[in-house]
Amino acid sequence: MNLQRLFFLIGTTVILGVFAGAIAALVTNIDPLHGAIVGGFISATSLMGLWAYLTLNYLIQGFLPRAFWNAVQLFLVVVVAVDLVYARYLAAGGAGGWTPYVTYALFPLIWALVAAGVRAFISGIRAFIPGFFYLFVFTVVEWFPALKAGTGMPTLQIGIILLVCNTYLLFVLRRLTAHPAAPSKNARRDIQPDPR
Repeated sequence: MNLQRLFFLIGTTVILGVFAGAIAALVTNIDPLHGAIVGGFISATSLMGLWAYLTLNYLIQGFLPRAFWNAVQLFLVVVVAVDLVYARYLAAGGAGGWTPYVTYALFPLIWALVAAGVRAFISGIRAFIPGFFYLFVFTVVEWFPALKAGTGMPTLQIGIILLVCNTYLLFVLRRLTAHPAAPSKNARRDIQPDPR
């Protein structure tokens, strides 16, 4: 990835976060300008999460077999999902029952499953587990400070912005890091005019 593509990735992610924040603010009856500002900051969080995931994935793939790393990622998905429901329920003393905690876990889980499935359909089945892991686990980690504050509409708004930005990053990154196809040996011959 060159600098031009990097700046494109950062700029488009921030713009998407601003728009997602403004739209989510309108839906939740919050000032759209405030929502846009929040969306811009949250998009920066998404970008930092992407760099963290790429670094982690690169380091671990250097010394672990792919199958074992995939199993670890699925295990971490289960751990994060249980923590998102059970640990938060216990921390709140069971206030409000199980419903809000299960809902806040199912929402990103289903989103991540669907988006990773589409990504795997486009790129191949090997892309499913990394995409699912990145979208669910890293979104929840980035969402955690807002989740500690409660389960109200601002918390849901932040979660939506994170999922939108992270989904965009998941799909656009492959295109930006793809190497251009090498010209064939006969490319020069193919473009020469016919001498006849």
